[in-house]
Amino acid sequence: MSPRSLDPNEGGAPPRAPDPPSYANQRRYPRLPLAARCWIADAAHTVYLRVHDVSRGGLSVRAMVPFTPHETVDLELELPGGGRVRARAEIVWVRGSSDDPPPRPEWPRMGARFLEFLEGEEALTEALGRG
Repeated sequence: MSPRSLDPNEGGAPPRAPDPPSYANQRRYPRLPLAARCWIADAAHTVYLRVHDVSRGGLSVRAMVPFTPHETVDLELELPGGGRVRARAEIVWVRGSSDDPPPRPEWPRMGARFLEFLEGEEALTEALGRG
């Protein structure tokens, strides 16, 4: 028996298109888990949220109230060690959580991009460096 090649392009098969880039590959800054308390507010709600991960460029959270993509929100983070971050952010995506494991599979996950830091940009950078 002769060896068989596993190359999909061998034998006349058309070249395979590259996989589309993932969100992680499009991020400018790496996301890290960070134990921080978070509040997000829009015109109608102020909500305490569970932070999923955070980076210098944004964060993702779980929320009882799904905010709307492209909406501008105010947020505040209480960092480990007492630092505080206040920023304006844009909700970039909202995802249902039917595939997510507990603790809160019923709460949607959202991603937000920081637009402007009002306070604590250096504290966030330092906390992420320790993370």
